[in-house]
Amino acid sequence: MLRRFKTQTVNLLALGMVGGVFVAAFFLHLNRHSHGEWQLLLALGAGATFFASLFNYWRLLKMTEAPISTIAAAAQGYIELYGKASCEKPVKTPYQGIPCVWYRAWAFANREGDDEESIGITSSHLLDYSESQTIFNLDDGTAKCEVNPQGAEVIHFMARTWRKNDHRYAEEYLPAGKPLYVIGQLDTRKEVLDDAKINQYLREKLADWKTRPQQLLNRFDQNRDGQLDMHEWQQARQQAHQCLLAEHAIQTHNSNKSGIEYTLVKPASNQLFLISAISPQQLRDSHKNWLAIHSCLLLLLLVLYLQLA
Repeated sequence: MLRRFKTQTVNLLALGMVGGVFVAAFFLHLNRHSHGEWQLLLALGAGATFFASLFNYWRLLKMTEAPISTIAAAAQGYIELYGKASCEKPVKTPYQGIPCVWYRAWAFANREGDDEESIGITSSHLLDYSESQTIFNLDDGTAKCEVNPQGAEVIHFMARTWRKNDHRYAEEYLPAGKPLYVIGQLDTRKEVLDDAKINQYLREKLADWKTRPQQLLNRFDQNRDGQLDMHEWQQARQQAHQCLLAEHAIQTHNSNKSGIEYTLVKPASNQLFLISAISPQQLRDSHKNWLAIHSCLLLLLLVLYLQLA
């Protein structure tokens, strides 16, 4: 559940609620309201800071769960990596054409109300939104892996906002050639041949051979009695299995000419999928600082609440 919330949104919203509690409490004090109303406000503020503290602690815990590794020494699974991002094919932001590995962009139209009540009031209407889904490469100096950004939480990106002809434009992007910190599921690019795929291939291959019965007999009818016995049919299955392994080896070789063996994708379980433009240590320090701030605010609110009890 906590992974659905964004870091900046949670922290700033919690601070805003606590600030609102203190402002409201001050006015209640001026108007000499009862302690019960004070306690309700303090309880709301304490709930917000408790949730924010829990959120930052959860993210720290999830980052700790992801083992640190280099790409060359990495094993499949949940992992964190830090390296330089690049794209084989150039990616540019849609409005200003800034080279990057990932972007999202908005275009808004500023419109003034046309009825009497809204004359002079300008509102923004979304005209267009786009987000990059291009797979990019991450190089940590030991090897490269691909990163599929679909479904990732992207933080600490660069952003630009400007206005032109009564329109407002905004672009958020990760520059190409800059270090990135990523947490996600590292999967091999090689297709795994499980039993289901092997059996399906064998059924299809043998069914294809059966459409040419004379060729099938010429290849596997060793005693030349015009039919395949159990032993000869087993040899046909073994030959089909060898064909499968040969075709799979060719496909793996062709799909791996770039030397990239792994792709980082969104984890299937309740784990972070994070792409950040700052180092892992900076990100951990940020969560620790927010955790300390919210914990202190929570303690202060609880003390005030108990004094009013």
